[in-house]
Amino acid sequence: MNVIMGEEFLLHAFKLKCEFQVMVNEIVTADIEAGVRKMIEFVLQQLKQRCPEFEVADIIPTGSFYEGTKVGAPDEFDFMLTLAKLSVPDKISLHPGCSVWYPHIKLQPEVDFPSQYKVNVRLDGEQSKDKDFLGNPRFVVLDFWKEIKKEMASLNNSSVKFILPHTKGSISFEPCESKKLEFFYIQKSTLPENTSIQSEVKIFPVESLKIGVDLMLAMDHPSLESVVELPGFPKRFKDLLFKHGCHVVPKSCHINHMARTKCWFVTFSRMERELISNMNEHHKKCYKILKSLISCDINMSRKCMNLSSCTLKTAFLFHVYGENGCLSSETVSGCVCDVLDYMSSNLYHTKMPCFFARDMNTWGNILETPWFQWKVSESSLDSGYAFAICWIKLMYAFLNHLNKIISEKKKISEEDSKALLKRCDYFKAAVGNVMKYFVEQSLVFQIEENPGSLGGCTEEFFSNFIQYLRNTYNVDLFFLL
Repeated sequence: MNVIMGEEFLLHAFKLKCEFQVMVNEIVTADIEAGVRKMIEFVLQQLKQRCPEFEVADIIPTGSFYEGTKVGAPDEFDFMLTLAKLSVPDKISLHPGCSVWYPHIKLQPEVDFPSQYKVNVRLDGEQSKDKDFLGNPRFVVLDFWKEIKKEMASLNNSSVKFILPHTKGSISFEPCESKKLEFFYIQKSTLPENTSIQSEVKIFPVESLKIGVDLMLAMDHPSLESVVELPGFPKRFKDLLFKHGCHVVPKSCHINHMARTKCWFVTFSRMERELISNMNEHHKKCYKILKSLISCDINMSRKCMNLSSCTLKTAFLFHVYGENGCLSSETVSGCVCDVLDYMSSNLYHTKMPCFFARDMNTWGNILETPWFQWKVSESSLDSGYAFAICWIKLMYAFLNHLNKIISEKKKISEEDSKALLKRCDYFKAAVGNVMKYFVEQSLVFQIEENPGSLGGCTEEFFSNFIQYLRNTYNVDLFFLL
């Protein structure tokens, strides 16, 4: 019987889940990426003619493809779109909202932006003092995607497609069913003969590929100098800030402000992209391995606390670029266990600082989890709160389970290795399905005050929660006990 150690298990996971995923010739990849950009530019140009408020000044690439951490084929892309009318100097000013990272946006009087996106100008029979502020960011996003869907439907009906210059493949529009663009790539011929891919690397040609593209509206932050002065911003990254800037995006604080001014969100996506893409190949390998083992990213209408790729990215930024830097780069298992320790510790205290906003929680200023009226007689906690705390401990327990197996100096049998990989896949699928169900049913619990830690969640209490998941939702996670 073959046996392996924790290090060998991770390298095996890399080969199985990352390296031997569908690999695409770099010329084909470059062609697809260029085609996706061309398609986006075409859609936005069409949209601008009908909806000038959605004119885009800049298309900013973000996400794992451009960070060099994408696993598998080039089938997912992410872009930020800066709104031209709101990204001009001196046209907007930011004012503290729920925090300095969740600001209110005030428009100057000369800014021509639709009034329906501003705070209601009449409130209680009087003119609101917030009349020049942008209102709920959700309305801007909803209208943007409503108009995008119209454009996509028109383009889909007209069978518009682009022929890619190097591979002569084609890329066409797919119907837009959600807040995501979808394209379809068809490779016309075999892989180009002139390839720089080494002959010993096995390449599987992609004859067709469905491509998803996430778009995030944004505006340039109007005052980078003020960002540097914020106590949560790490001053040693000042030059990086002035190189790339930061942006304000329509992400809600999840607090109900009624008809008053609504919060938006400050993001450092371009800065994060440079740091992640500049990681060495060792750390990128560690990142990909953990991403394939633990990250559960599903498209939902709202944020729900989970082991997302955003959480993992934050952990790696601290691991590589934190004050102490990485001290374990000799082995994959050393770095992976350090990152798992860091994430686990932050989960236990229910708070992980954002890398460029150290006084901000990665999971938001309000923690959101699935919600259920869980009747637990021995608990004095509110039933929804009890379920929420156990949900957080579920992720904490999973990371500890994985970390223990990898870090122990024991041999892992081939059968146990396969079982562990299956557990990881099962955990991600189970968490994703539970989140999706609760969010679709609008059963989301909000923890407005930080609970401090998971110390009050006893093993007996957590065991009852695991039993409840199996009995009610057929989710068997007893391996975590």
